[in-house]
Amino acid sequence: MAFISTNNTVETTATVIAQLPVTMGQGRAVSFQNTDAQSIFVGNLDVTTSGAKKGHIVLAGQTYQLWLSGGDIVYAISAAGTTAGSVIVQYSA
Repeated sequence: MAFISTNNTVETTATVIAQLPVTMGQGRAVSFQNTDAQSIFVGNLDVTTSGAKKGHIVLAGQTYQLWLSGGDIVYAISAAGTTAGSVIVQYSA
């Protein structure tokens, strides 16, 4: 298996930070590490930083893990945006 690691920049609008290959199957742990000074919110295409569609918050310096399946797409948003490459996504493919 290959180990996938990507560095992402999160904007003030929903940004794709992970898109798992359809052929990957089910039940894959995916780690989202926020190395920025700004919090990010992880969710689907409709993710927001507040309100009813507020995503899961990943505070500055924290890591969040989701179990995903092939074909899943994860978005993130930040109220102020993050510095380039400060959100690290890792999983085994």
